[in-house]
Amino acid sequence: MKKLIPVILSCALLLAACGSSNSSSTAASESTAASESSSASEAEAIGGADGTTDIVISDSAEEANTANLDAAVSAIEAVNPIANPRALDDFSVENELMLTMDNLVGYKGDVTNDQADCGLVFVAQAKDGQVDAVKAELEAYKESLSANDLYAEFADKVALAKDARIVTNGNYVAIVIAGIANPDYSAIDTALETALNF
Repeated sequence: MKKLIPVILSCALLLAACGSSNSSSTAASESTAASESSSASEAEAIGGADGTTDIVISDSAEEANTANLDAAVSAIEAVNPIANPRALDDFSVENELMLTMDNLVGYKGDVTNDQADCGLVFVAQAKDGQVDAVKAELEAYKESLSANDLYAEFADKVALAKDARIVTNGNYVAIVIAGIANPDYSAIDTALETALNF
């Protein structure tokens, strides 16, 4: 039924455009293409009590607020600079942080590329209703880091990872691990109090 709706809409628009000039035809074609893509992605057919079908258009597409993500990461990294930073990408987020990408609208963050350090700053914008799922996955990630205490040489990094901060506000979630050069979390805690307030 959902595939039939765009076809019906297209036919109606094409019939309305018949007999008009070329410029009107072109406009109708563009409008038809827009209607088809809009209907295919956002229209939901709901059957009425009288056997008719109503079309409900929902604006479910969420956009990442890159300005907010940039501002939050900058505010946190001002007090917790990341040594030799590596920007987190989709592969890192999915395979290192173990996050479900379908739960995210956008994200930004850096992790140290220095094996002697453990600094991390990551801020994600979760989809509506998914903030708790993202937080739970970040807590599981934190636990996995804390479990790696087999070697004394990693003791300082493990201790910092155990104290990692995970904070939420609205649809935003942040995880911060202090770097070796910044082992005191008090400045990070202060920055996190305001970094996600948008």
